[in-house]
Amino acid sequence: MNAALKNNGNNLKTVYTVFALAVFAALFASLGEARPFFFDIDEPKYITAALEMVRSGDWWHPMFGGLPRMEKPPLPYWLVAPLFKWLGTDFSNSTLLFIARIPAMLSSMLCVLGTYFIGIRLFSRRTAIFAALLLAVSPPLKFEGLMLKADIIFTASVTWASYFYLRRFQGDRSFLNLMAGSVTLMFGILTKGPFALPAIGGYLMAELLRTKKDKSLTAALGCTLKEQSLPIILAAAVGCGPFLYWLFSTGTGGMDYSTGMLGNFFANAFYKGNPLLFYLNSLGFYVYEAFIVFFPLGGFALCALFSLKGNRAARFSEKGFVLWTCIFYLLLCLVLFRLRAHRYFLPILPFLSLITVNWIVDSVRDRAFKRLCAIGGIITATTAFAGAGWSLYSGEISVNLWKNTEAANFATQLLPFATAAIVAGILIAAVSIFRPGKPTFMLSMLFISTLAIYPFYFNAAPGMDSDGNFQPKQLIGHELQEYFANEIPDNCLPVFTDHAARSNPDLYFFLRNHDGQGGKGYPVRLPFEVRDFNDLLLAPAKAMKVLEMRPDFSPEWPLYKTLSNSRYRKTVLILTGSELTKLYRNSIFLNKKFGRPAKYDPVQGLNISWDDELFYVVHMSGF
Repeated sequence: MNAALKNNGNNLKTVYTVFALAVFAALFASLGEARPFFFDIDEPKYITAALEMVRSGDWWHPMFGGLPRMEKPPLPYWLVAPLFKWLGTDFSNSTLLFIARIPAMLSSMLCVLGTYFIGIRLFSRRTAIFAALLLAVSPPLKFEGLMLKADIIFTASVTWASYFYLRRFQGDRSFLNLMAGSVTLMFGILTKGPFALPAIGGYLMAELLRTKKDKSLTAALGCTLKEQSLPIILAAAVGCGPFLYWLFSTGTGGMDYSTGMLGNFFANAFYKGNPLLFYLNSLGFYVYEAFIVFFPLGGFALCALFSLKGNRAARFSEKGFVLWTCIFYLLLCLVLFRLRAHRYFLPILPFLSLITVNWIVDSVRDRAFKRLCAIGGIITATTAFAGAGWSLYSGEISVNLWKNTEAANFATQLLPFATAAIVAGILIAAVSIFRPGKPTFMLSMLFISTLAIYPFYFNAAPGMDSDGNFQPKQLIGHELQEYFANEIPDNCLPVFTDHAARSNPDLYFFLRNHDGQGGKGYPVRLPFEVRDFNDLLLAPAKAMKVLEMRPDFSPEWPLYKTLSNSRYRKTVLILTGSELTKLYRNSIFLNKKFGRPAKYDPVQGLNISWDDELFYVVHMSGF
């Protein structure tokens, strides 16, 4: 009876803990989500592609600007498109972006909960709770969770796949658990392709090492493959099957996504030059990422891993399951994608958080631990001081850990943020140096001091003021959206150059309803050729001819169908200053023929990289 009551009490405690973590993670993930701008150059491609799915009714072929978007599998679009379908798209930019980012918020919450459940199985409840909380407030998870992109959805998928495979490694051989692991693996593969396979790779490596204890490597490998044939088969059939089916079935109608995705992979994965020199030149970037990105655990994580490397027994224990999963995934990213951005660290952060917190909680409080703990605290505090110092010196605040933009007001926005970061750094350094024997207090201070920075950060980050104006400056997308609403008639076809479209993909989102057709039309992007652009000013149908000249042309492209079924009477060109100069120098015959020069209106604002951008909208006067 007492054992049953105790078990029920533990179950209730787990339910309450999970509920509290879920509520906190969801509320914290929603902070800043309604910002009416894009944090990253890739996010507008995902959101606009989901909008195009709903408007076209074709959910099988991801499109961006009416042309195939072949870079990523379809799951991120499939998660957002139903929200647009059910809730509609007739909202302000900020509300529409908030709706689009709901899957990212939920993925952040799932990452936190997955970390907790893995921590319960491997370590202790205290370790699991603190690892989940500190992961929730870490900048990479927060900022990636602000954006609808593949990375945060992928991280949630592989975290939960690892959890189910960990259960199997610990003895849960039920088919239901194995199917759960295969299905969550499927979500990861539908998000980012086969790069989700380290989730099962870590499990198979841990099983191999456990089998190898009393066998040769060859015998252990054969035994492991035989014993784990069902997980491997299900990973191939359930995990990879839907992705492969989608990939090869989309090749109909002249839109070969398999070739497109392979081409994109080879373009990103292979480096033209000496790979060794490339990696050596990248060491500084890797060190920066390791020290700074995983705030507030970055410095402590380095110390924890240094301590772990001397513990040979841990490599072959259940904890080694996590370690091998991390190593396998990290090597994959280093070799194939050269770890070019902090988001490639994201899938290993849940495991790294658990390893670090467990080290802080359970390590023997000897002299070596105190020394390492002090080093970790100083590194972490230095990170906070450096961020504050750079903000004060430059007058800018980091957006998405990468791009910087000016703060609208130094005294009321930037200075409070820098002060909060400095205070947090002092607290972190103090508890790590003077209170290493109180792990709960130390971890609580790490969490509270980091959490307290975010309100000051978002107060200084770009946003809308009380009058509805964007701060610190207007965005070029907003400015073009307003210009088109006021100056351009519905029967006018806008045309970008390829360069402008690649560097400003957010313009497709802001101009989604430019043509009065409920967003069913598309701004056209074309290679800049003076003769083509001269002709386009006179005949919008010329855009169809230019598209037909592309080697990958398909009459099934929504953009081409729109041009075929629409009677545009005018064309406007959206050009940079240098492009306008080339056009003007070669358009003298137009002025002679029509007796009126081409009219061009300047439109200026901040681009997606937070630099001042100047576009010119060009059209024929009198037309």
